[in-house]
Amino acid sequence: MSSFRVMWLMIMFDLPTKSKKDKKRYHWFHKELEKEGYMMLQYSVYGKIFASSDSAKYGKKRIKDFIDRNIKHGNIRILMFTDKQFSSMEIIIGEESIEEKNEPKQLLLF
Repeated sequence: MSSFRVMWLMIMFDLPTKSKKDKKRYHWFHKELEKEGYMMLQYSVYGKIFASSDSAKYGKKRIKDFIDRNIKHGNIRILMFTDKQFSSMEIIIGEESIEEKNEPKQLLLF
């Protein structure tokens, strides 16, 4: 599988956490991303790998629909890029997470 066809979606969010209700919503969104198969790269930064651009676009639509229905405040950004671009990402301080070091399970099926 070409690293130029395999796509990543990265979701970066900054949701309000001042009230108890806001903190609950923040944790709920975090759990929903994990249910969708996203792995936490850093706090409030999640990534998921997709086999193709079409499947990444579908994944992006699912997340946008979910956000439109459930979240009204805050700042959420979605970035789509190739596996090749992801692999060239530099880590300045720290190291890859355990999830990043392991190959994504879904790609083992191909």
